[in-house]
Amino acid sequence: MGDWAPVDLEVYVGTFAGASYGVWWDGEHLVYESFEPGYRNRRQAHTIPSPAQWRRFWRTMKEIDVWAWKPHYEPGERYEPAAVIRDGTHWSITLAWRSSRVVASGDGAGPDDVDLDASRTFRCLCEAVSRLTGGAEFA
Repeated sequence: MGDWAPVDLEVYVGTFAGASYGVWWDGEHLVYESFEPGYRNRRQAHTIPSPAQWRRFWRTMKEIDVWAWKPHYEPGERYEPAAVIRDGTHWSITLAWRSSRVVASGDGAGPDDVDLDASRTFRCLCEAVSRLTGGAEFA
């Protein structure tokens, strides 16, 4: 893999009530997992991204400024009573490449919006992860 492979890569997005996805680098392969609601019916696949896929991934990470993401993102003000428990989408990323490292997560919010569904930056991350896996669904 040379200089394109990450030192560390683990990305997760999902919710108990819906589909969930995870991707991590095991040092030789990219491991992709998907789960149905309730974290049932786990499916796993292994792939080795090409140097071109890695280059595009790292270019996207630079474009979305992933290295500057805050450690955690929370949604905006709640509109329902405080006693109501949300089952929102949780996501996390641990990424290290060359001398850069980021560890970030969120609960219903993304790096550029308090509503994860409106976060263009988070969508770009998910699209980049999907491309890196060869087009597997991610988010």
